[in-house]
Amino acid sequence: MSSSSSAAPAGLDGVFPIARGFLDARSTGPAALPYGGSLPALPTAVRARLRETWNLDVVHDPAAPDPLAAGAFGILYAHVRAEQVVLALSARTNLTLAGSTVRVVGDGLVASALTTVLRRLGAAVVRGTDDPVERLAARLDGIRVEPVDPAGTAHLTVLTGVGHDAVSAADVAGLVADASPRPPDAAHLPSPRPHVRTTPKGSLVEMPSPLPTDPEAPTAAQWHLADALVATLLVGDRPGADGALAAAVTP
Repeated sequence: MSSSSSAAPAGLDGVFPIARGFLDARSTGPAALPYGGSLPALPTAVRARLRETWNLDVVHDPAAPDPLAAGAFGILYAHVRAEQVVLALSARTNLTLAGSTVRVVGDGLVASALTTVLRRLGAAVVRGTDDPVERLAARLDGIRVEPVDPAGTAHLTVLTGVGHDAVSAADVAGLVADASPRPPDAAHLPSPRPHVRTTPKGSLVEMPSPLPTDPEAPTAAQWHLADALVATLLVGDRPGADGALAAAVTP
């Protein structure tokens, strides 16, 4: 669903259906649900509504566990994030992905999901990775593999946020997008068109946040990931939690 505001509508059940299904399993008192890692914090208005309605205090804490390390949430996040990125690229550039060469630079589930979605759309994907296991998996899938390097040749380069510490969007020549959970703030760079910034070596296509953010109107994908995040925090690490979450989010 979409909304004109990042504040959740009055009925949380409709926005957080997955999380609602796990509410009965928790204690009735207020629950602090911290999470760490690279995901951004939820907007203040959404956090306030969760506190007022469900007694849940969902807060980003760098010392807390990273939900992206959880099996079911990590898999769901990767697939939804890949679709977010591809939709943004289609809407914000004139590039036709079918028939284009796209370098996916970095590792992890998001890299694999991006590769799958892009190939499905007819793009020729080149993986940029220095990880031997990632190289093996890509080669076995028939994908061309290169070392992590800003100087590769492609119509588009997508950075995954994992496994390319020495390469940033500013280092890449040509068209580049950063699919990290917290894409870099490029507001200081000149903008020849909405959501596109001029970098020293090319053009950066700004990517949406994976979660709702102020002051943008949230998309259905952002609400879906926020819902799955809260559900992941609710089930915690108790026995069978990951399986229960996987069953709840499986289409």
